[in-house]
Amino acid sequence: LELKESERRFRLLFNHANDAIFVNPLVDEYKLGAFIEVNNVACQRLLYAREELLALNPYSIIPERYYDAVHEVVKKLKEKGQAIFEIEHLRKDNRRIPVEISAILFEYKNVPTILSIARDITQRKRDEARLRATSQKLRNLASRIQTVREEERTLIAREIHDELGQMLTVLKIQLSLLGQEIAGSQPEYSQKIRQISTLIDQTVESVQRITAKLRPDILDELGLVPAIEWQASEFSALTGIQCKCSLTAEDVRLSQEKATAVFRIFQEALTNVARHAGASRVSIFLRHLDRRLVLEITDNGRGITPAQKNDPRSLGILGMKERAVLFGGNVTIHGTPDKGSNVKVEIPLSQDEFSPAP
Repeated sequence: LELKESERRFRLLFNHANDAIFVNPLVDEYKLGAFIEVNNVACQRLLYAREELLALNPYSIIPERYYDAVHEVVKKLKEKGQAIFEIEHLRKDNRRIPVEISAILFEYKNVPTILSIARDITQRKRDEARLRATSQKLRNLASRIQTVREEERTLIAREIHDELGQMLTVLKIQLSLLGQEIAGSQPEYSQKIRQISTLIDQTVESVQRITAKLRPDILDELGLVPAIEWQASEFSALTGIQCKCSLTAEDVRLSQEKATAVFRIFQEALTNVARHAGASRVSIFLRHLDRRLVLEITDNGRGITPAQKNDPRSLGILGMKERAVLFGGNVTIHGTPDKGSNVKVEIPLSQDEFSPAP
């Protein structure tokens, strides 16, 4: 009586579970035998009568492309006794249902037997798809914002260079002519004119520096490699930090948007070195590797800490990563205390952007 009561309780729990449950033996070493038990949810979900489902085996209710994956799951079950994995179930009408299966291997009447609990994850997959779509829309928006920002920078740089630069040039010429006119009659003003002329020269240099920061012409005219060399030279002159460049990606032809993204990441990395690293030397490597553009910036400073690297307020690091993600790439940052930091940027290359050496 106790055994019958126990079986009745088991059957009640088995058939009132929220998830589909399947029980089948292992035949030979890795072959899955026909189901020896299924619950009501399994029958209802797959549209089979209980007798129909018990005449099938696990391979009958999954697409053929999962057969190899199931073989690997069986191997894992034999090694560890349990496994959790995602797969698709086939209903009787051939509609596919994504499921997450938790399986265990146990002995039943001296036969290795698998108990599988399958949870319908259709809604989870829909939510994940919506999240991916939303993320892609956000990336597209961020990409557009970056493009507009670069266009605005280019426009502002051009207007400053053309209009303000021309006005300063005309002012310098007129001042020079004025100096010549009054040199004999009013020599006391000559010194002031020279001072104003020097101030104009300094202003012209400031204009050139500002326009270069907004959008360096060299990036558009000569490309990424010369732009990185120029920026490294400017950085060394400004900070006194030695820069050593090893740039071997001349045969890579990036789109303007991608080249700009890599260059801005490089600029931000140098800015972080100047602000936080306390370094005296920076090594810069640019190369292509396995259809990827790889940029590395390594310094000999104090080394970035995990807390600094993961600080949500670190907008510079966040911006670097976002620029890379827009093109399917990534940025990884590592630091070693008192030995320095390494920033590694990897951007995938399309066939049009990559020309392998003959």
